[in-house]
Amino acid sequence: MDKQELLGKELSNLYAINKQVSHYFKNSDLSFLDEHRQQTVNKYINANLKNEELVTKMLRLLEVNPGNTVDSIVNEITENLHEISLKKTDNKALNGLGYMMSFNRLLSYHKANVFNIDFILNELDLS
Repeated sequence: MDKQELLGKELSNLYAINKQVSHYFKNSDLSFLDEHRQQTVNKYINANLKNEELVTKMLRLLEVNPGNTVDSIVNEITENLHEISLKKTDNKALNGLGYMMSFNRLLSYHKANVFNIDFILNELDLS
């Protein structure tokens, strides 16, 4: 596998992450979070949408079809987020804290994938 193929694979994975994040948050109820946390999640959702468009364009330029790629780590994290959001406890602060901890894991994993692509792009001879 050469660097160009590796870039295509990494972009396909990032495409899957973007799609899964968009799908999860599309119908998510964040009302149990305080206003600041809702704003934080909404900023991430908006950034994800912009990133999704960029990744789609890059995949087209490389003539790579990502297919139905699914990221199992994102699946696990979004399932956990969903479970936390469904809990009906009296301690909303604790639910919000748990949700944000899982959200931070998702955000960090997403960022790591973006950094990997940046790393590959810096290694490619684009001149």
